[in-house]
Amino acid sequence: MNRTASSSGQAPHGTRAPTVSLVVSTLDEGAELHATLESVYAGSVVPDETIVVDDGGTDGSCALLERAEWRARGVVVHRIRRSGVAAARNAGARLARDTHLVFLDAHCRLERNCLARLRAALDAGPDAVLAPTVRDAAGTAAGCGARLVNAHLQVRWLPPEPDGTAPYVVPLAPGGCLAVRRATFHRLGGFGSFRELGLEDVDFSLRVWRAGLDVLAVPGARLAHRFRPYPPYRLSGTSRAYNLARAALVHFGGSRREECLRKVIGTPRAAEVLVEAFASDWEAQRAAVEATGVRSLKAYFETFGDWR
Repeated sequence: MNRTASSSGQAPHGTRAPTVSLVVSTLDEGAELHATLESVYAGSVVPDETIVVDDGGTDGSCALLERAEWRARGVVVHRIRRSGVAAARNAGARLARDTHLVFLDAHCRLERNCLARLRAALDAGPDAVLAPTVRDAAGTAAGCGARLVNAHLQVRWLPPEPDGTAPYVVPLAPGGCLAVRRATFHRLGGFGSFRELGLEDVDFSLRVWRAGLDVLAVPGARLAHRFRPYPPYRLSGTSRAYNLARAALVHFGGSRREECLRKVIGTPRAAEVLVEAFASDWEAQRAAVEATGVRSLKAYFETFGDWR
């Protein structure tokens, strides 16, 4: 990304201008991946580096990004065995060198000033996690941040404030695109150990709140996202249920936890899922969240509204 921080084109004396690493997790996205990156590099500013994490893909779409023209733009491809979106994003973040991280799905179209406005908002609120305005690529509906609505941990997108240009606090940053300082991301522990796809963004946003930080909506940073009933790859029938159980164990207690765990019952191989979730490292993760937490989930639901 353009490294300047003043109208003269130079960073203030003795300082280094903020820089941005873009992390794109992809799995068999085909032409969508290339169209996403073309929209990124058509922006008013572009990333200093783009780390494309190929999460076990087989369609060859990442091989095209190893050509000289993409390497000249700072695009690098990092291949891992299929591990899921949370692990892929963490792998990209470990490789990132710049001060700011932007995580982006591989089926998006960024408006020209999207990254510039995310960077400016992150410069102004360096400890926050940022959520841009996301429009449905197949329609006109748009949301900016989201809130939990039920014990399945499903979310409802929040409409952008009609006249808002300044960032404002929201409950959750949906994972299709979010921005955070690299130091903050690592201090929070990165994305949690979630399988395949789903709820890694809910878990991350809850940990942001517990740590005393804010998720901020940035309505002026806009992009289109291709929402799909099914991804272009097969998903296990148990991964979402496992992720639900894990999130409930890490974050909730009492009746709220029980309500979430009851939602797992009746899903495929529910007993197996629950055994695996309880046998995981959730207790250590819960203890880590509580050890560093300064705000309670009771205060979270009082602030943003309960799902009940």
